[in-house]
Amino acid sequence: MQRVTVYLDYLCPFAWRGLELAYVVAPQLALDFEIRHYSLEQGNHPENASLPRNAPTWKLVEQPLEGPRSLRAFLASHAARQQGKAAHLRFALELFRLRHQERRKLDEDQTLVDAVSRAGLDLERFMADLEDEESRRLELARDLEQAGELGVFDTPTFVLPSGDAAYFRFTQLTTEPELAVNLWELFTSVLHNGAQIETIKRPRK
Repeated sequence: MQRVTVYLDYLCPFAWRGLELAYVVAPQLALDFEIRHYSLEQGNHPENASLPRNAPTWKLVEQPLEGPRSLRAFLASHAARQQGKAAHLRFALELFRLRHQERRKLDEDQTLVDAVSRAGLDLERFMADLEDEESRRLELARDLEQAGELGVFDTPTFVLPSGDAAYFRFTQLTTEPELAVNLWELFTSVLHNGAQIETIKRPRK
């Protein structure tokens, strides 16, 4: 299987749609999607506006839990990762669905518990791993540092086995297998194209 890394932020509806599509195409195309995290709150923070992406002064991992909207979700995502890649993917999908379909708040304990339950994870182990906050913050810091080195600026950003990477803004949820595979193959063909296409953006009326 070929590994594809995807950088996500649970606040982002485009990242949700991107991960839903990835979940559909993975078994069709023998792809192994690995989740990493990028913080829109950190990337868009005024203190980081004029700085390189790999050298922010306002860092999400240094903030209190009751501060940024996404921090607790990211730490929970890392707690879920301790139960394996497949469990992590299921948890991420359920947390996205709770946020963007049911409009639940990411920083509420019940939202996280419901995501664990729906994803079929071990709740006791999840809570123990989540309570190890120092380890989860260190893991999140590594994700954000890697995103900065790569130049990630938005989510979802996919990194292909070839090393090609790009942000793709999914305006519609695509879960029908044939359509999802066609969309993924179109996206990757653009990245591999020798024309080095960097931006395609539709005008808004």
